[in-house]
Amino acid sequence: MPDWNQIVRERLAAITLKIADREDVCAELAAHLEETYENSRAKGLPAQAAFERSMQEVDDWRALTREIRRTKSEDGLMNYRTKTLWLPALVTFLGASVSLMLCQFFGTQPRIVWVGHDAIWFYWPWLATLPIFGAVGACLSQRAQGPTAVRLAAGLSPALTMLTVMSLVLPFGVAIDGFHFFQLVSFGLGLVNWVAIPAFALLVGELPFLRSTT
Repeated sequence: MPDWNQIVRERLAAITLKIADREDVCAELAAHLEETYENSRAKGLPAQAAFERSMQEVDDWRALTREIRRTKSEDGLMNYRTKTLWLPALVTFLGASVSLMLCQFFGTQPRIVWVGHDAIWFYWPWLATLPIFGAVGACLSQRAQGPTAVRLAAGLSPALTMLTVMSLVLPFGVAIDGFHFFQLVSFGLGLVNWVAIPAFALLVGELPFLRSTT
């Protein structure tokens, strides 16, 4: 049985790689070549023919190395984004959503402030919980070494999600009913009610985790 690890190391000797990357690349290539060799032997090929066929799997060692490094870089970036942004943002969003649902389930009455024919709703018990969830999201992102902007986005995810939804709904409303000044006023109050005020409450909890960790 050929020593595939040694063979791969010799082929990559002239290629500059970090030690950790070199070990990973060598292990992956060696495993692939060994699998090809064993499959060829299982089909009845002599050892030398199986070896030559395995070596034909790699036409350009430099090109293959670059491709593996690119793939690893993309996978690492995706994992980093998941840990620093998507997972903390999801936790924050779910926590805020469940909190609002429980307030409504237990019959918590909001404080209503009328502005003309429109109203701003203040679910004070719900708003009081938002600093906690903002802190949780920013803290999780900070522990994953997320930069300040990412921590901020993770903690503000409930407000950012609502902003996105409302921004998508407005054009449909205009297309169906036409543009009206009062419609714009209602949209503005909706932004205050479901985006600006919750964002402020979330930000209060985030602040201690937005400082630079360096």
